[in-house]
Amino acid sequence: MSEARLIIVDDEPVVLQLLAAVFRGEEGLQVVRCADGASALAAIEEGVDVLLTDKNLPDVGGLELARRAKERQPDSEVIIITGYASLDTALAAMELDVFDYIVKPPKDILDVKRKVKQALDKQAMSRENKRLMSDLTQRNLELERALTELKEVQAELIQSEKLAGIGTLAAGIAHEISSPLFGVMGLAEAILDEEERELVRGYASEIVEYARSIKDIVVQLSGYSRAAESEYHTTIDLPKVVEDAVKLVVRSTSFDPARVRLEVEDPGGGLYVNARTSEIQQVFVNLVKNAIEAVVDRYGPGGGCVTVRVGATPAPRAAVFAEVADDGAGIPADRLAVIFDPFYTTKPPGRGTGLGLNIVYRILTKYRGQITVESTEGEGTTFHVRFPIEPDPVTSGD
Repeated sequence: MSEARLIIVDDEPVVLQLLAAVFRGEEGLQVVRCADGASALAAIEEGVDVLLTDKNLPDVGGLELARRAKERQPDSEVIIITGYASLDTALAAMELDVFDYIVKPPKDILDVKRKVKQALDKQAMSRENKRLMSDLTQRNLELERALTELKEVQAELIQSEKLAGIGTLAAGIAHEISSPLFGVMGLAEAILDEEERELVRGYASEIVEYARSIKDIVVQLSGYSRAAESEYHTTIDLPKVVEDAVKLVVRSTSFDPARVRLEVEDPGGGLYVNARTSEIQQVFVNLVKNAIEAVVDRYGPGGGCVTVRVGATPAPRAAVFAEVADDGAGIPADRLAVIFDPFYTTKPPGRGTGLGLNIVYRILTKYRGQITVESTEGEGTTFHVRFPIEPDPVTSGD
C-alpha cells in the first residue's frame, strides 16, 4: 500500500517546523513541508492526499491552494489554518468542500494530528466505496451479460427441443398429408380426361377441399416449428392454441381422435393469455403427446383416453387454466418431485431427451404461469396449468 501524501504549508518557520514534528515517524505518511504558496503549488502537482495550509500566505492564499488541490486530486482533503475564525472563512471553506479549519494557534497541537487522521480515514472510506461501486458495476455488467447469454441458451434449448419433436411429429403427419395429396392427384388426372363441365367443377371443388386440409396441417406444423424470437407477445386465444396442439399431436400418431376429448368452459369473457403463440403451443404439444404415449404404453393403440380441459377460475384468484389428464399407468410418487428436472425421463433410450417437461416449466414460468401434477399409479396423471388474470386497470379501482 502506497504512502499517503501530506503537504503542510505555513510561512512562519516555527509553526511549520512544529506541525511537521507532530507527524515525524508516522508510518505510512509522507510529509512535505512548504514555506510559501508557490512551492506548495509545485508539491500539489506531484500529488496530494491531505493539504494542511495556512489561509493567509504572502503569495498564493490557502483557499486557492485548496482549490488547486481539489482540481489535482478530487478526493483530496483540505484543512485550513486561520489566524481568526470568521463566517466568511467558514463559507469559503464550505464552497471548496474543505474537511475542517483550525484557529491559530491551536489549543492542542495533537488535535491537528487527530484531524489529519480523520481526513485520511474519510478519504480511505471514500476510495473504498468508490472501489466497491466500481466492482459492483462490473459485476452487474457481468451478470447482465451472463443473463443475456442464459436467455439465448434457453431460447436455443426450447427451439432445439421443438425441432427434435418435429421429427417425431413429421412421420405421422406425412401419412396424414398423403391421403388428401393422393386425392388431389387422382382428381387432377380425372379432370384431364373429363369433358363434362359439371363433373370438372365437382372435381375441382374436391381438390380445393383436399388442398385446404393439407394447408391446415402445414400451418399447424410451421407454427409449432417457428422460433419464438420471431414472434411478438400477443393476446392469444388459449382454447384455439390448445385445440391446434391436440390436432397436431393426434395427426402425428395412430391414436384415435375420438379418444381425445377437448372440453372448454368459457365463462363468456374469453380465455386469453398474453404470450407467444408458438411457445404456448409447444407446452400443450408436449403435455398431450406425453399423455397419449402414457395411454398407449398401458393399453396399446386401442384403449384409454386423454381429456383436455380449458377454463377460468373466479376471483379472488382469477386465472385461466388448462388440464391435460390421461388414464395411463401413472407416475410413481417418489418421482413426482423430479419430473420437471432437465434430462429426467422415464422413457427408454431413443424415445425422449428428458427436456420436454423442463421446457414446459421454463416457458410457463416465463409468462408467470404455474404447472403442477397429480398422479396415482395404476389410475393416471393430470397436469394442471394456470395463468393469472391481470386486473383491469380501468375497473379495478371501482
